[in-house]
Amino acid sequence: MKNVLRRAVELLNLLSENNNLSTENIKDSISDYRDLNQQAFRRSFERDKNLLRSFGYLIEYENDKWSYDKGYSLSGYSIYDSIIESKKISSDKLVNTYLYLKKYLAKSNFDNDKNELISKILQSINEKRRVGFDYLDKYRKVKPQGLKYFDNKWYLAGEDSGSLKTFNLDQIHNLKIGNKADLFQIENINFPFSWDNEKYSIEATIKLKKDLYDINKNMFAHNQIQLEIRDKILHCKVSTNDNYGFIKFLLLLDDEIEIINISTSVNIKELLDVKKS
Repeated sequence: MKNVLRRAVELLNLLSENNNLSTENIKDSISDYRDLNQQAFRRSFERDKNLLRSFGYLIEYENDKWSYDKGYSLSGYSIYDSIIESKKISSDKLVNTYLYLKKYLAKSNFDNDKNELISKILQSINEKRRVGFDYLDKYRKVKPQGLKYFDNKWYLAGEDSGSLKTFNLDQIHNLKIGNKADLFQIENINFPFSWDNEKYSIEATIKLKKDLYDINKNMFAHNQIQLEIRDKILHCKVSTNDNYGFIKFLLLLDDEIEIINISTSVNIKELLDVKKS
């Protein structure tokens, strides 16, 4: 592990000082790579790139069709630089938050592909560059506004054809960052999900123990309006389009929940029968 870390630092320093390095340049410049055969070098190089990627650094091969420049370059670190330069951010709080999130996301089987995708999106947000990607069999060009994490999934909020939309990162493929920086302003600090303003298919008023609600509330995507808490009993309104998640919530808390009233455009009995079977 000691050699891996030393090699990763050497690679980071090399790429920080040079752009468009070929694989031959990289192999000759780092002593631990120099005596390896091509296959062993490729394995070590990919492993080291993954390690740096886990820290938010991107090493990408660039081939500019308008010039002769091509090779590996480093990106992603400008995000960290902009955070450090901000007087409004506590560096201690930043590091503690990073360590907490890293530990939390590690439990969610966070994969390297998603890590790289998020790093690219953060870079595009920081540099105000447009991104293009394949999404549900359609190519999108989006002005990214921010990222949201909800119910074990990451979402990109971005302006698409003049409208603010939300994209599930699991469905984003082949993302590319545009060449031009400072193309737009980010005005939405607390941007909504695309579905926040939709008409809800289920609206219900319920009563249950607050602790039970807090433990199980992430079982379905919903909006909640708290009406009252008395003797640790929560009385609230919920609105949702996550029909099956809501039914699962009702079935799990069957003996513990009281439904005061419910209005729905879906057949609750039919959904209950499906879930029970």
